[in-house]
Amino acid sequence: MIWNADEFAASELPPFASAGQKFMRAVVALQAHSLRATLRCQIEGASFLKRRFEDDLKLLEKLTGGDEFVDAFDVFANFVQNATSDYAGEVGKFASIGAKLASEAAGRVRKEAETTIDDMAAATLAT
Repeated sequence: MIWNADEFAASELPPFASAGQKFMRAVVALQAHSLRATLRCQIEGASFLKRRFEDDLKLLEKLTGGDEFVDAFDVFANFVQNATSDYAGEVGKFASIGAKLASEAAGRVRKEAETTIDDMAAATLAT
């Protein structure tokens, strides 16, 4: 038997094919969610590094840039204090992003489970 695409689209899919399509859709959605999470983290990380590199440059400029005397210890201590605060804040942001992404993933999994249960109930009632 040769399958015509129009006939195949019009006919009902066998249960294994329908389940396979749902599984593949779920896999693709999970991969897309994972890619979005990765890109969000990379954007946040790049933004943080940009700010830190700018602060590193400012430190060098303060220490070497002028004719006036600067207290190197105070400048460096202030830099370390700000850097420590920035790193702690960034860890908090990453934890927040991770929690949000985990919550979204759990919601998607719950939705897929509910859909699967509904489909199984409908198939059971149809037989």
